[in-house]
Amino acid sequence: MTTAQHQTRAYLALVAICIIWGTTYTAIKFAVRDFPPFLLVGIRQCSAGLLLLGLALYSGRIVLAPRSHAFEALDTPPPAPAANPLTQKYVLRQALTGLATITGGNGFITWGMQYVSSGVAAIIGSLTPVVVLLISLFWKNSERITGSMIAGVLLGFGGLGLIFSDGWQDFLKPEYRWGIAGCFASCCTWSLGTVMAKRWNSPQVSPLLNAGLQITSGGLGGMVLSLLFDKSYVIHHTAESWFSMIYLITIGSALAFTLYMYALRHLSATVSSLYTYINPLVAILLGWLLLGESLTAGIVAGMVVTITGVWLVNRGAS
Repeated sequence: MTTAQHQTRAYLALVAICIIWGTTYTAIKFAVRDFPPFLLVGIRQCSAGLLLLGLALYSGRIVLAPRSHAFEALDTPPPAPAANPLTQKYVLRQALTGLATITGGNGFITWGMQYVSSGVAAIIGSLTPVVVLLISLFWKNSERITGSMIAGVLLGFGGLGLIFSDGWQDFLKPEYRWGIAGCFASCCTWSLGTVMAKRWNSPQVSPLLNAGLQITSGGLGGMVLSLLFDKSYVIHHTAESWFSMIYLITIGSALAFTLYMYALRHLSATVSSLYTYINPLVAILLGWLLLGESLTAGIVAGMVVTITGVWLVNRGAS
């Protein structure tokens, strides 16, 4: 398959991610009513990760490499052996990436959404490409960043700020302060994990296996956070919460994260993180088409600005 074909598939994967992760905010809102937040993360991600590792094992995509020292310079590029090597060093890198993206990124947003509105969560989440860009700028020997990419990222954030202009008032609510802190922590750790995955994922290892390793380690981290911070371990067993949990495990984590690993392999970290700009647009359009929600001139203008920003980033990355 040619590079152009891989890139086309990567963009299609990114479109699927935009739609899937655009729906998980709602699923998390339903599930967190009946599950302690960090326990929800632990169960969801461990289940999804073990599912992916089982599929990788069944399909013969797990190959053990000769033993090496796990803690040798993590910032050095991984070796390029024949196929799908699982050295101690490589597994450690995947575990660290999973702790950042899943334990931190998914854990903190799940906890934070107990306290804040969806509008606040969307505004903070849309900072992800900005943070990814900043981390990429300061990470040694990272990917090329152009002026067009910087302008596009800032323009996209401005567009979402215009769409959720009412949500800015919620930042002044004292009762939202911990939820806001959780969402910011989620944005920063997820962004760090995205750059780590772009740097550390070997092209010889399948996205399925990378996703399985990262999600499983992140889920185990969520279990630890549950022991430390969840106020209760009581689960209220309702059909709504378990349907949300099954959806989050199979679609929101196992499928979407594997697609994300594929997109990161063939696109830059900044481009791959642009789903945070598109997710809210998908949710707004679905609400307008299916639920009869309003679509104002201001929202349309914000969409145009955001899409222009996405176009600029893609132009700068090509």
